Amino acid sequence: MDKKTYEQIYHQLNSIKDINRLSQEFSIGTGILSNIFHQKTVQAVKKYHYQVVRKAPDMLNSWRKGDTLLEIAQKHNFPAVLITSIILKEMGHKSKAIIKNPYLLQDLRLRNEVLQAMDNDFHYSPKAHAMQSMLGKMGEDIIHEWLIDCDIDFITESEMSNTQNTKTPDFLLHEPLTINGIPIKWVESKAVFADEREHNRYHEKQFKFYEELFGTGVVVYWYGLIDDICPGNYMIIDHTFFENPKYDVKKLIDSHM
Repeated sequence: MDKKTYEQIYHQLNSIKDINRLSQEFSIGTGILSNIFHQKTVQAVKKYHYQVVRKAPDMLNSWRKGDTLLEIAQKHNFPAVLITSIILKEMGHKSKAIIKNPYLLQDLRLRNEVLQAMDNDFHYSPKAHAMQSMLGKMGEDIIHEWLIDCDIDFITESEMSNTQNTKTPDFLLHEPLTINGIPIKWVESKAVFADEREHNRYHEKQFKFYEELFGTGVVVYWYGLIDDICPGNYMIIDHTFFENPKYDVKKLIDSHM
């Protein structure tokens, strides 16, 4: 995706309701837009979380006056589960336990509103985290099947967990596999869209160590990337590389966060 298009989408993508409209306007899949919106939300949370937490007494007061947890979240333009967690802590509850099991609450109003907040949070609810994990596994499963079809021997990250290397890719190949004339030794799957910030974060945390330890590899950004991202000593591909009817790529790319 060219940077100009990405910036137009990023600035217009302010609600989950914007996804279908922008999908039609830019002819981009809803799953890709959902992923970009998720990243935008996460970045906003990191930026404003401290400021929102400082408003906990006021938010609790609003709740006591009759505002629902969801209404308070919408007023502050912040994920409903995070607002709920902040208010629960202000009440003296153990928020993590309540989010995990709202039925621990005896207060019927509070319990119902926690459930409502969870149903309307597409980023930080247990359901959202489960979806994110599922999409990550779907991407890894496609690569796993593709490597088997290529008749390549490999070990997975979980199989490498007992080795001395602390930084391990999703797949380490026993012998190089040539892609576009380049021999690769490892594959990393990321069920994300990569802008420059996202890519640089992964490069510093993971990819550069894979280069040092194993040599040239390939990163799969399933939901695409900005065109002018510069990789290190590794390739970057997206879902189009795997567009074979045998692989269920469409189900992955069309899935919403």
